[in-house]
Amino acid sequence: MNRALRIGIFVFCLICFSPLVFAQENEKNAAFKQVCESISSHKITKGDFRQIKLIKRIGREMASSGIFIISADDGILWQTQKPYYSSMAMTEKAIIQTNAKGKKTVMSAENNATFEQFSKVLSSVFNGDAQSLAENFEIEFIGTVESWNINLIPKNSSVRNMVSEIEMVGNFSIELMTIHESNGDYIRYEFLNQIFPDSLSDNEKAFFKP
Repeated sequence: MNRALRIGIFVFCLICFSPLVFAQENEKNAAFKQVCESISSHKITKGDFRQIKLIKRIGREMASSGIFIISADDGILWQTQKPYYSSMAMTEKAIIQTNAKGKKTVMSAENNATFEQFSKVLSSVFNGDAQSLAENFEIEFIGTVESWNINLIPKNSSVRNMVSEIEMVGNFSIELMTIHESNGDYIRYEFLNQIFPDSLSDNEKAFFKP
């Protein structure tokens, strides 16, 4: 096959298949935005979670379970009930841990640019902030609005030093999420029995206060 013929075939393929590729990309982008709109339509999400954490260097998985709260105004709360009680709330300004006796330990985000960036990034994931996700991640969307997989690779190097990739599976909300850490460990969350209340109780709000 001579060079001119090869070039002609290549140009023909571009003409024939480029509109199809663009159409598919547009469909994916539209579906991704719809998924984000569905997630962000709920100001508050509550439910149960199951967590599996793999520690690669010792080849061991640790399981835990409890309840979670995702609040657009307050932050993210993980309240572990098994195998032992603990509570961790992440806000834009701090990580607040509460033990079984109610004693709090606060790690401030002040003067910690890496933590602040990570907090904003994680918040954008849980709250379905499409613009923030596009700014902070390389995004791969597979599936439809009704059943999808989203893979997120952080663009920010300081965040990537902690998290190499975030994988999510869901339909109209996130059902399964795996956070891959840069050292090879991962944390996998399964979200169950999700509800979408209009507000939090005073007791629930207290977990987000230092």
